[in-house]
Amino acid sequence: MRLSLVWVWIVSTTLMTGCSRAALPPPTRLVPTRMPTLAPSPTAAAERSDSGWIVAASGVEVRTFTTGEDSSDPPVPIYVVRLDPATIRLRIRYAPDAPQPLRTWFVAHRPLVAVNGGFFTAENRATALIVSDGTVYGTSYAGFGGMLAAAPDGRVWIQALRDEPYDPNIPLDQAIQSFPMLIYPGGVVASINDNGQRARRTVVAIDRAGRVLLIVCPTSAFSLQELATWLASSDMEIDRALNLDGGSSSGIFVNAGAVRWQIDSFAALPSVILIESRPPGG
Repeated sequence: MRLSLVWVWIVSTTLMTGCSRAALPPPTRLVPTRMPTLAPSPTAAAERSDSGWIVAASGVEVRTFTTGEDSSDPPVPIYVVRLDPATIRLRIRYAPDAPQPLRTWFVAHRPLVAVNGGFFTAENRATALIVSDGTVYGTSYAGFGGMLAAAPDGRVWIQALRDEPYDPNIPLDQAIQSFPMLIYPGGVVASINDNGQRARRTVVAIDRAGRVLLIVCPTSAFSLQELATWLASSDMEIDRALNLDGGSSSGIFVNAGAVRWQIDSFAALPSVILIESRPPGG
């Protein structure tokens, strides 16, 4: 795939690129295809190790981390959005016959936040179950992976399918499955056989207070095991975390208050996760 450049606006401007999305591997292993990664340009934002939580809009907080300052590697940027489920609505969008870059999805739907979804085949079909506005597509993973889901009443959760299999009798408004689980319920770090391969990463998590976190590292800085360990060691109080598609699929867009983040995917995506404001009484 063509390696493109992505501009990110927070307070200052940062240049970032990454590696390609791998084709789906066997369930027990995830080995991303590597591509050259350009080091991020030094900026005022990158010189800070932690911005702290910044309120962007009602129920939407953002935070930026920079890791690697004490090593010979370039600083690694990490972007996090923390969401109060009581004030937002989770939406899953799925269009296998018309995949689009994340930017195009974002412009079409104008959510507060958009990130890429889970894995898909060469024919742009999701490799697992998706529920979009109550309509079910595909087949659930069994014995591995996890599911981000929202009930018709707006309640949002992540379940580890190894321990809590998908039940078609439970009504879902929105859902998307991916793998592997990075942190199991209770903050237990997963043991992941990924051979140490590093790639761009996208993660969805739930913290101990029940808030939803969307986390993106737009450079090839972490293996899955390294990322799981970093998430657990952070002060974000993560109770459970699920890896989403990475590599060329990774991206995040935010348009909340004064915050404008734009990190596009390099690939066309058949599925995305959108965060909208919850309508009054919704």
